Amino acid sequence: MNEIKVETDQPEVLAAIKNSVGDARHVVRELAAVFTERIQPLRLEESESVFNDLTRNIYDLQGLLEFVMELKNGMHYFEGFGMPADPISADSNGLKLFNEMLTSMESRDWVMLADLIEYELSPLLLKEEEWLGDLDEKLKNY
Repeated sequence: MNEIKVETDQPEVLAAIKNSVGDARHVVRELAAVFTERIQPLRLEESESVFNDLTRNIYDLQGLLEFVMELKNGMHYFEGFGMPADPISADSNGLKLFNEMLTSMESRDWVMLADLIEYELSPLLLKEEEWLGDLDEKLKNY
């Protein structure tokens, strides 16, 4: 593969994006681990601390999604970069999952919520981390 370094008229934006992707990968890995830790307590107890922790994690997830949207907006400055869709927003995967999780929370179906986290959210977050890794490699050659 013949990689070409591209000069950009937005070097500050590019540097900020490059620096933030590694941090985002770390956040995604942490979120996947933390959500996985919440599975067993959700299935076993209905305590206020479990729900408070879960609520904090959901706010962290929201922050991640906002970061990905800003990342996409920032990448529009770079013509020809060809940024592929991230797993969370591709085919509305994330939106569908988050709606299912919300429905589970509203109906207080904690077992279903735990299953959604274990079998759908955690794997989706790991795919997002992999996507960020691929993006990081591509940015190094841009």
